[in-house]
Amino acid sequence: MSDLKQEYREVMSRWATGVTVVGAAHDGRFVGLVASSLTSVSADPPTILVCVDQRSKSLGAIEASGAFSVNVLTLDQQRAFRVFAGMEGTIEDKFTASGEHVEPGKTGSPILKSSLAWLDCRVVAKHPGGTTHVILIGEVVECGTEQASSPHPLIYFYRATHRLATE
Repeated sequence: MSDLKQEYREVMSRWATGVTVVGAAHDGRFVGLVASSLTSVSADPPTILVCVDQRSKSLGAIEASGAFSVNVLTLDQQRAFRVFAGMEGTIEDKFTASGEHVEPGKTGSPILKSSLAWLDCRVVAKHPGGTTHVILIGEVVECGTEQASSPHPLIYFYRATHRLATE
């Protein structure tokens, strides 16, 4: 790895961010992955972007279904984080393994009902993101915050999860 790439990774590890599970439904099953690259694009119409590794098995399901969900994890959802991040090994049905209550949203994409917040989106654009990722632009068709298991977001900083310090 070049010095620039290594230093870039070090710099980005210092960027504190929330943790999300991006999910999709395809061929009668849910698939998902951890993403920390959620960005609000516009409020009119409500639009977001997420970045997904091109090697992700979930990307094909997102592309085939034309939809995805974004679930903002709470501090209580560290098991879900580990399962969807692949830290618990290769798991075929991550939603069941996570122990989370899941329901399909309007697009059919999986909603983690105890997440801090969630968005259900249809894909409106896809762009290359360097040589490794795809940038997905999603128009929000439904969203919510009503059933969070905890009011505290799960934060990712310096290659580890953390609790957001409050006064």
